[in-house]
Amino acid sequence: MFLSISLDRLGDESAAQFKARAEAIEALAPDLVLLARDKSGVLAPPRVEALVDIAWMTGILRTPAVAAALPALHALPFHVARALSAADFLSAGRAAWLPLLGQAASFDAGYGTSLHDKDTAARADDFVRATRALWDSWDDDALVLDKVSGRYLDSTKVRRVDYRGAHHATMGSLNAARPPQGYPLLVRDLDDRPESAEHADILIGTDLPAAQPGVVRLQRVTDNLADALHVFREGGCEGLHLASPDAIDILRTLRASDPASAASSDTELTARARFALPQPVNRFTAKVPA
Repeated sequence: MFLSISLDRLGDESAAQFKARAEAIEALAPDLVLLARDKSGVLAPPRVEALVDIAWMTGILRTPAVAAALPALHALPFHVARALSAADFLSAGRAAWLPLLGQAASFDAGYGTSLHDKDTAARADDFVRATRALWDSWDDDALVLDKVSGRYLDSTKVRRVDYRGAHHATMGSLNAARPPQGYPLLVRDLDDRPESAEHADILIGTDLPAAQPGVVRLQRVTDNLADALHVFREGGCEGLHLASPDAIDILRTLRASDPASAASSDTELTARARFALPQPVNRFTAKVPA
């Protein structure tokens, strides 16, 4: 059973207290930690900018995949692609991202733009496509790093992508290498955005779809753990996202009662290996069947 939990700095919490809480979560070896607000089962970007925080947090959270929750309508593909590439390298392939539509109106006020009522689902999907296109601007083996020859890069394996979508456009290439995972894991909250044309690696929700290859489903647990465990035992999900105020205590109880919990404490696993998810192919170098 995969287990997920959210982590956000509390309003009156010092940096030392926040770090101690993160260390307590790490000791319980969850499979996924969302850098997100999780209040009453509603996910939102955290108080501390997740794209900045994720590099630090993956140094404390050395076991799980770590997902940065971010505002899907106001984030820029180039900035997100670059930051998550760095986080994936620094964490040895454990970075993930969670684009959210919730609280978009409040971000409108902060950014001075009104986007929350303009084709929100299509704009969010276009943001994901543009970001992934930038990751594909580098081949997996474009970095050479040969000290003897002095070669750093094979420039023939870095390209412009010229992505032109309905809401985003980017020439590329990215000024950061393709992440170790190809794409960091994409997490989607079905209660935030039920529909999407883009493939997500992990789905979180209270009403999950049927099983499908290459997708991990996490049942949201806000109050009734017994019901969520029943869903898991009946094959309705592959794990749980613990969203209640006592989520850490529930995580501790579940880990203590799960005989397979030791397998989840392997710090050498990439996020994709942990969840048994395939490595995405680069659209520019993938071989097309004859």
